[in-house]
Amino acid sequence: MKLTRRDFLIKGTALFATLGLGGALFTETGKSLWTGSSEPSVEDPVLVVVQLSGGNDGINTLIPYGQGLYYDSRPTLAYEQKEVLALDSHVGLHPSLTGLAALYKLGKMAIIQGVGYPEPNHSHFRSMEIWQTAEPAKMSRSGWLARYAEASLQKNPNPLKVIQIGGSGSKAFASDQSSFPVIQSLESYHVFDPKTALMDKNRITKAFLDMYGASNPPNQLRVISARGSEAYKSVEAIQSLAATYTKKIEYPNTNFSRDLQLVTKLLAGKSGTRLFNVEVGGFDDHADEKLQHAQMLTQVDEGLTAFYQDLQAQGLQDRVAVMVFSEFGRRVKENGSGGTDHGTAAPMFVIGGKVKGGLYGAYPSLSNLDNGDLKYEVDFRSVYSTLIDSWLNGDTATVLGKTYENLKFI
Repeated sequence: MKLTRRDFLIKGTALFATLGLGGALFTETGKSLWTGSSEPSVEDPVLVVVQLSGGNDGINTLIPYGQGLYYDSRPTLAYEQKEVLALDSHVGLHPSLTGLAALYKLGKMAIIQGVGYPEPNHSHFRSMEIWQTAEPAKMSRSGWLARYAEASLQKNPNPLKVIQIGGSGSKAFASDQSSFPVIQSLESYHVFDPKTALMDKNRITKAFLDMYGASNPPNQLRVISARGSEAYKSVEAIQSLAATYTKKIEYPNTNFSRDLQLVTKLLAGKSGTRLFNVEVGGFDDHADEKLQHAQMLTQVDEGLTAFYQDLQAQGLQDRVAVMVFSEFGRRVKENGSGGTDHGTAAPMFVIGGKVKGGLYGAYPSLSNLDNGDLKYEVDFRSVYSTLIDSWLNGDTATVLGKTYENLKFI
């Protein structure tokens, strides 16, 4: 039976929208595409990047409770010394971060203090772009993680070697040469409606592969042909993992926790993924910060704690490092609305079984400010460099353009 153009448009349009209407893919013989001779590697180190969008208040995340200026600058937002989860006699974690404080005491979390970059930008969009491209001084079309993947994972045939979790992609994975899947759930990542009859699926699949699977497409269609083929392969590979995860840990009922659980599902299913990206928003605390920030940090703490416990239960904790960052911190002084405005330097967290826990860098001065902002102590590219060289076995100069100080937290 021939597939008409009308049939294809009706039954295959979902692919061009979000690749999300359900149904595993098959060839005409019923054979799965993901049966190549090169199995994905499941022992290589994995990096999970967690983005706290909105500008997390670093001063009330890693609290300088030993400094009187902290209390002078934040008469309503400061936490009493007895409330702070002390790490030493100078700094401690926000009261909501009990799970992360426990990981710190176990030596499984590194805290890099005062992270930023020269001539900081207070715009959400530009500052996030700077972090995602690792290019503070110029505009860039490529993301730092995309550059790493293209330099170090180029020969890896696995369509799932890089996965973005959530509803949209990150510019950290922007590339003119490659595309990387964006997945919300194993259950919804399909090309065709699962109710589509098998014969129709096979016919639509053949039509799709005829369109996008050509071995030598015309130059004008080469990019879109490659993207379509990559999308098809990623859907096939994802569907082969859907039933391989055994739930061992109860996660909180939040989107952030579900996204982190999806990372574990994929790794437990031996996806061979090397890079993941997860985002949680809600940190732009211009007003009424104390309650809102505590709620957001609770969500982050509970999600990351459950995630690490699940990695342990699955025997994966030594293969995974989690890097947590935000596009900027907040200003030292609270504003007149019970909040804080866009600032600069802030702490970063790195969590994992092979992480050398502790404090790295120096806490920025609360008195020697740059027009009300903290002066950064550690360039964020030093954190990236440490992860590229010491964890991902990549080459910093290729990815970032030059080398940076290694911080020794791996």
